[in-house]
Amino acid sequence: MTKRKYNYLPFLLVAPAILMLISITIFPLMWSFFTSLKKMSLLDLMTHGGRYIGFKNYLYMPHDPLFWNAIKNSIIFVGISVIGQVTMGVILASFLHSKLMRFSGLYRAIFLIPWIASSVIVAYSWIYIFDTNLGFLPTLSANSRILQLLGLARRDWLTNSSIVIYVLSFINIWKGTAFSVLMESAGFQSIPDSLYEAAEVDGATAFERFYLITLPLLKPFILINLIMTTMITFNVYDLILVITSGGPAHASEVLSLFTYNTGFSKGELGYASALSIILLLINLTITSLYLIFFRQKEEAV
Repeated sequence: MTKRKYNYLPFLLVAPAILMLISITIFPLMWSFFTSLKKMSLLDLMTHGGRYIGFKNYLYMPHDPLFWNAIKNSIIFVGISVIGQVTMGVILASFLHSKLMRFSGLYRAIFLIPWIASSVIVAYSWIYIFDTNLGFLPTLSANSRILQLLGLARRDWLTNSSIVIYVLSFINIWKGTAFSVLMESAGFQSIPDSLYEAAEVDGATAFERFYLITLPLLKPFILINLIMTTMITFNVYDLILVITSGGPAHASEVLSLFTYNTGFSKGELGYASALSIILLLINLTITSLYLIFFRQKEEAV
């Protein structure tokens, strides 16, 4: 019998990628899950301690009012941010792709500035705009009848619990729209101009061309944009941490920031790890719902 020769070259080529996947994705996820089954503090982390308590951290969540408050704030923050960013991304990308638009490359570079800027810099920039005592907008609106009529009268933008989450959503839309513009611009560039020319010859209006040609062909890009924007927004905490720290009275504390504060401010690493697992499951669930919705739409067509 002849010995079978095995070719180990393909395995050796993918081995570094597998090791990297395990080290930066699978191992931290498993570590977080096992940590969520413990009652662990920052001191326990340094001394490799912690007491095993099973699923008590997960069972405590439904009875934690701050958890439900963070869920409510996350729904508002993510919902407004995602709708605003994706909608603005499609609109701005359509303008940039228009033949009447000149210097579109320059405008794309300008739109990228908020996205590539550090969240800390963006946060302090908006603090200087909305701050009640030193902010540009409250100072300007105090002497401007037009701004007062537009509903921008002097008020506590960042310390008013009833509006602060909406102000933060607006700031996040300003920062994150550039990503949507890039995604949708790639979609517009993939659509052949011949389709628009043929529709124009057939007498289709600009709205009909957009609704019947652009939107159907943009669906894959819109889907990816929705998934990425939702996951990114659900994990935003640094912007809110710098601007409000989750205040006032937890009015702007989203789930990601609540997880951060629980782990590093309160030192409850076990509970924070459980919250991070729940946050991951929420992201996976929303992604699955997006995929199911778009698949049903395609099958219906």
